[in-house]
Amino acid sequence: MRLTMGHLGDWIVDPRELAERLGVSDTYLKRSERRGLVDSRIKAGEGEAEGLTRVTVRLHDKGWRGLFDCRGLLISEERW
Repeated sequence: MRLTMGHLGDWIVDPRELAERLGVSDTYLKRSERRGLVDSRIKAGEGEAEGLTRVTVRLHDKGWRGLFDCRGLLISEERW
C-alpha cells in the first residue's frame, strides 16, 4: 500500500486496498464515502516522528490506521 500525493495536493490511498483492510467491498467503501460515513484523518509526524505520516480511517465500527514513511510506503498498520 502506498500513500501518494494527488494532483490537487490531497493524499490518496488506493480505495481497493483500504476496503480490503476494512473488510468491505470497494464499492461499499466508495458509496459510504459519498454519504459522509467515512471519517479519515491524516497527521504529519513531528519531532522524532518527523517524515512520517499517520492515516486513520473509520467506517461504522471498523477502523484502520497506517503509518507511512517519507516515500509514501506503508511501514506499519493496525485494524480494529
